[in-house]
Amino acid sequence: MPRISFEQCLPLRARILRPNHPATAAQFPQDPSAVHFGVFDGDVLVSTVTAHPEDRAEYGEAGQWRIRGMATDTVVQSKGFGGLVLKELLDWGRAERIPLFWCNARERAIPFYLRHGFTVESEMFDIAGIGPHKVMKIVL
Repeated sequence: MPRISFEQCLPLRARILRPNHPATAAQFPQDPSAVHFGVFDGDVLVSTVTAHPEDRAEYGEAGQWRIRGMATDTVVQSKGFGGLVLKELLDWGRAERIPLFWCNARERAIPFYLRHGFTVESEMFDIAGIGPHKVMKIVL
């Protein structure tokens, strides 16, 4: 599973995370300095994850990274592709000595992150136009 470019991940991220919006709605200001990983089924990108440095003061340790833009094509959801791309990111993070990753997990993604070793760190909160989320983290 290779690292991919932002340009490669944007169409899938936009289609899954921001349907009925322009692709620019799925762009993050940190994308140019972020890492992007992807899983392909043949030549088709089916799952992607993005992460960038961003510390949360309450975790106390510098060098944290935030996961954003995790998306898996609806046709292959629940077939392990999301877990593969997340594992690739976490393995990379261990090699880079990143202390922890955190994310704002959509309500429907919370069980996925729990299965992969994340813990819930907040009560449910709403992100306007996107829906309910909880902060989650994993210490590497």
